[in-house]
Amino acid sequence: MRIFEPSKGHRVPSIRMINLVDILLNLLIFFIVTSTFRTFEGDQTAVQVSLPEARTAEEAGKAKLPHLTIKVTPDQKIFLDEEQIGLIALETALRAAKAKDSAVVVELSADKNVSYGTVVAIVDAARAAGVQNITAFTKKTVKEN
Repeated sequence: MRIFEPSKGHRVPSIRMINLVDILLNLLIFFIVTSTFRTFEGDQTAVQVSLPEARTAEEAGKAKLPHLTIKVTPDQKIFLDEEQIGLIALETALRAAKAKDSAVVVELSADKNVSYGTVVAIVDAARAAGVQNITAFTKKTVKEN
């Protein structure tokens, strides 16, 4: 008993191009759609800062406490919760937040090129407002082999 019938002529294998074009178009559509969604991942905020690196950096947002975010851009501009603010007005806003909730946490996120004096002035304003819980954001360094 033969499983395959003997062919009368030698048939040349061919690839059907129409099927390949359909597959390639589906893959192209898939990659276009997923790449546009990928751009919206992560923290997309209006103020972009390049954080300094630290080996002991922790993940942000572990504790669910009331917090205020202070960001300092490379050109020394200070933002309190996405609104630009001056150093004197920052202290006033921190006093108001401290009066509203005594457990408020200040999250300081300064660019790595910001002067040390600016960071110290912000910490001093927070302490003058009575806020003692100040955290500084860094990004975790990647180990090199």
